[in-house]
Amino acid sequence: MNRLMSLVVILTWLPAWSRAEEPALQLQLQLRSQHQLAADQIVGGMPYRFTSDRRPRLAILIGESEYETETTLPAFARQHLGRDYQVDIIHADKENGNHFPGLERIAEADLLLVSVRRRPLRPDQLQQVRDFVASGKPVLGIRTANHAFTLRNKPAPEGYENWPEWDREVFGGSYTNHYGNRLTATIRTSLGATSHPILARIQPTPFAAGGSLYRVAPLAAGATKLMQGEVTGHPPEPVAWTFRRADGGVSFYTSLGHRDEFDHPAFQKLLNNAIDWAAAQVPDA
Repeated sequence: MNRLMSLVVILTWLPAWSRAEEPALQLQLQLRSQHQLAADQIVGGMPYRFTSDRRPRLAILIGESEYETETTLPAFARQHLGRDYQVDIIHADKENGNHFPGLERIAEADLLLVSVRRRPLRPDQLQQVRDFVASGKPVLGIRTANHAFTLRNKPAPEGYENWPEWDREVFGGSYTNHYGNRLTATIRTSLGATSHPILARIQPTPFAAGGSLYRVAPLAAGATKLMQGEVTGHPPEPVAWTFRRADGGVSFYTSLGHRDEFDHPAFQKLLNNAIDWAAAQVPDA
């Protein structure tokens, strides 16, 4: 090494906290050097960043109890994203699933990945999500993200708001329901989509979905279909696509995201490629 660097890391363990009182772990770093180092944030806590860290900032919003993405997404981020992205994971509160402590931090992010299911928000928190979308920054969603912030056929609880147009406005989808869990869907690349960068290095061989097939057609104008799924006796449904929003920003959505699919190389590469594609289209500040 041409330059010696001394790094003293002090770990301070704090008493147990609830989700609403995060962070549960505080990392204090004292750095003696002519340069600052880039530091990964602590998953589930407040992000700690050095000013010289120029990696794109990815916020991941998690609030669903169906597919265990509170476990699979952080593991995916540690394995695939830590080198290239500053990752800030924001979980729903365990006591109140319609509240996301730290949600205001998405304003600092360059792109947002959503894994939330039917969680109306307080008006101030829903406005934070609306403001992020209106900024033109990229939004990505997996599985239940197309019905993230609205209940089915009923009003939001008092003091909270639904966003029923979220799916159509942000992802260009038309989610209505899903086919039965016993119907295994076959997933394949859409005709003419193989050259899209999100599908780079993904084998075109069809594979079986880990979860039920979502009914999301038709897609809005401005959507580019990348993958589709089909169950016996029913027409194919879009499974992954990009969308150019009315605000000028771009979105990516896939109805994949079942726990079993996080172990499939095709899904891992799809999600990683989609994040890279979105990061390349962050608007200038």
